[in-house]
Amino acid sequence: MASKTLSNSLVRHLMKRGYAQAAPARSETIQTSVLPNKTFIAGVDTNSPVARVTVAFRAGSRYEPQTELGVSHVLRSAAGLTTGCASSFIIARKLAQIGASVSASGDREFVYYTLEATQDNLQDAVEILASLISRQEFRPWELSDNVPRLKYELAALYPQVRAVDLLHKAAYRRGLGNSLFISPKRIGKISSESLQHFAGANLTAARCAVVVVGDNQDKAALVANCLQLTGLGEESKAEGSKYYGGELRKEMGGDLAHVAIALQGAPASSPASLALAVAAKALGNGPVTKWGADNSVLAKAIGNIGPFAAAGFNVSYSDSGLFGAVLSVPKDEANCAVKAVAGVLKKGGLSADAIRAGKNQLKLQILSEAEAGTSLAESVAAQGLTTGNVLPPATLAAAVEQINESTVNQALASAAQSKISMGAAGNLAFVPYVDEV
Repeated sequence: MASKTLSNSLVRHLMKRGYAQAAPARSETIQTSVLPNKTFIAGVDTNSPVARVTVAFRAGSRYEPQTELGVSHVLRSAAGLTTGCASSFIIARKLAQIGASVSASGDREFVYYTLEATQDNLQDAVEILASLISRQEFRPWELSDNVPRLKYELAALYPQVRAVDLLHKAAYRRGLGNSLFISPKRIGKISSESLQHFAGANLTAARCAVVVVGDNQDKAALVANCLQLTGLGEESKAEGSKYYGGELRKEMGGDLAHVAIALQGAPASSPASLALAVAAKALGNGPVTKWGADNSVLAKAIGNIGPFAAAGFNVSYSDSGLFGAVLSVPKDEANCAVKAVAGVLKKGGLSADAIRAGKNQLKLQILSEAEAGTSLAESVAAQGLTTGNVLPPATLAAAVEQINESTVNQALASAAQSKISMGAAGNLAFVPYVDEV
């Protein structure tokens, strides 16, 4: 019996950009260009009273030196600390006075700084944002005070997130295998100098994208100039993303086993990435109606074994990707459930009905995410840094509609030729090893 675990945004968040960074955009015209300093800028004029500004950098965890693993997590966590212009208290007070907010997030490729403010107060808010990005000082005593926050963030991680993180480590080892989160043993070990060096090497003009949702690209250019970024940003190179396959397991106890299992997918620049995104939706993502039954491909393969949750996912990076499923299941049923999911992945084919449903669900996701201003800004920034081009939603939806059954099954067959990777967390007493599936 399928549970409602996937009805919330937890596991779905893991697959947020599962359609190969081909990010959605609203029907409004998206203006894009590249500044002389190589910064990518984009503007989406929505006539909204609220403006969203996202400044993204190629500074995700894959760019971390092996001697400084976790530095990108600390960088995200340090957003809002004292800068060369103001203390953290003054920054928070100014943002509150103008009704603005700034958040920092990231993935394996990018770090995002996102500002939300009313149009009337946008200029003042942008000045604060520019200070947060380009005038950071990383004072040692403030980093020490930030340690409890890092510990809390690690303690609050869902086991499904841990499983997906372990999956990447098993699949790629380094580069894309670098964890999104700092190791508990590394907390407090990242020095101010290390942070300053990482920021100086990666938060540079050529590695930057500025997106404004709520105004045109002229405003984005003004924001980019306000940042006063320097350097070409070629100091830090990404570790090669060679796919190895394998498994990593983290015994955590409890009554459930959480397993992420995947094959090698396709990079964002490959047409197969969109086909695999359709296939991921076709595999299933939990019940689509409240209190309804889960009739997805994964649910049928697992069968009536008790409460469980299973969802297909596809993540495509600039040079590689993963296609697979995330499973949460009672520990006693883990053996047959994991083998059933692995069997679906290795089968390398889906029915026409499942593919048709996957296409419709993917189109809905693309167009729905275009309605969220913050998601839209971050997605356009990621697309600009990945491909240098932004596709409007109609174009992307049309591309999804044109995908046929043979294209999807061909992409699945190609993925099925690769080794299986697996990450598992929870009670693993009955979780089979990867060579047993």
